[in-house]
Amino acid sequence: MKNKNIIATALAGLMALPVMAGETSELTAGELLQGINMFTPEEGDPAYKIKAHERYGTEWYVDAAYAYWQPHKAISGTNRHNHFFLLHAALNQRLIQDDVNGGTWLRAELSGSWALDGRSARKSTLFADGFGSVSYPHYDIYGPADAVLPELAVMHYFNNKRSCLIGGVVNLTNYFDCISIANDSFSSFANNVFINTTIVPLTDANLGVVYQQELTPTDYVMGALSRTDSTYRSNPFRWSDGHGYILVGEWGHTFADGDATFRLTPFYQGIDNEGEADDRNWGVAASIEYTLCDACTVYARTGIARYDELGNAAELSLGTHLKLIPGREDDFLGISYGIYRGARNNEESPAYIDEESGRPGHRHEQVIELVYNLQVNDYLSIMPHYQFIQNPAYRSASSESIWGVQSVFSF
Repeated sequence: MKNKNIIATALAGLMALPVMAGETSELTAGELLQGINMFTPEEGDPAYKIKAHERYGTEWYVDAAYAYWQPHKAISGTNRHNHFFLLHAALNQRLIQDDVNGGTWLRAELSGSWALDGRSARKSTLFADGFGSVSYPHYDIYGPADAVLPELAVMHYFNNKRSCLIGGVVNLTNYFDCISIANDSFSSFANNVFINTTIVPLTDANLGVVYQQELTPTDYVMGALSRTDSTYRSNPFRWSDGHGYILVGEWGHTFADGDATFRLTPFYQGIDNEGEADDRNWGVAASIEYTLCDACTVYARTGIARYDELGNAAELSLGTHLKLIPGREDDFLGISYGIYRGARNNEESPAYIDEESGRPGHRHEQVIELVYNLQVNDYLSIMPHYQFIQNPAYRSASSESIWGVQSVFSF
């Protein structure tokens, strides 16, 4: 049984550094970037007896899940009982082998959500019609699409594995703000506000490029430029006259012998207003995670932006994964709390003050989530969760509670 969930390791491999450091005592060149980009299973994991990547240059994983979600209050336009089939798969396929520099790889990713009956909600604003609160049961994707390709890109390592260039259709959530216990909807939390920052528009399924540079064994920097105007219903390789784009940077630093990671993520965004004057948005997010001991990892995430283009203008969230039962190292109790603020200077925001009526929406929203992961075996986990949302979508006086369960099959 692996010590860390493979998906969290795949998307946020920096927190696997204590394991590697304990085996080798010193980090080797490129381990920071390899930890972010690659998702090789841990050595000795019985679920992966053959290291296919060494034989064929292939790394892959598949997550499939049945999910049931039920809101306590049936807010107008929402559904009481919702059944979904969820899917997420990723592939790294080596194209050119270079043991010294790391080689060249093809990266491909598939995500999808399918309602299992006609009563289940099929729209992106699923339960609370929310901006900062829950909006979709499978937040690895951002919209109401059956199946999408968030990433299809070429990844090339060079400079003794200390540098990496990724280009094509990119998924920025795979590289930026990768908190290991709060980064995907299959193995961390269910509410989208705890999966990625709600401040930085980390787009996917758009043409873009990412450059990564390892500065020291404990520091790295990244930068990305991506379009934002391609939707899941359009071809990202097709020429578009849209002007939407995002510039994202990140500096990451590991400390406490690799048990902690700090990330600082600024961004600048050009917002295409379809013929009208384009807007400019900017801001910064920061996060820290710390493995206090084998049984406890904590995180904190914060950020602020000029507009709430992604849903919020400011955020602060705190959370933890706790292993409560000795001998059940893959079980955990997840607890997270977040408070979010809308932008009164954005006319599209529900927190905006209406000039005619003078009545603003509520400026703050709060979210609490409890989740328990019961690891049945190497391939199956069951994750019941409960969420409470105060002022969903910045309504002036309302609350919502949601409970659900996911049965996750991982291969």
